Amino acid sequence: MAKKTDNMIVLLVILILGALIGSVIGEVIGSLAPGGYLEAVFSTGVSPGLTPPVVLDLKVLTLTLGLTMKINLASLLGIVLALLIYRKL
Repeated sequence: MAKKTDNMIVLLVILILGALIGSVIGEVIGSLAPGGYLEAVFSTGVSPGLTPPVVLDLKVLTLTLGLTMKINLASLLGIVLALLIYRKL
């Protein structure tokens, strides 16, 4: 059972790293071609999440919960590349 959990953790870490690296590459490509077609394709994305953050006020303790992701073409390509690398492992 621990082996399966370890594999899931490795997959999750690889996917997150793939998305992060893809986003960084997309931002770099977008900054190298400002105002051009490449910036529009790689830098623009969707930002799903909780806006505004959810606030739970218990009078003694206040919890603020929020999560926002920016998904663009480069981050999707990074995730696909990460999945391919994971399958090779």
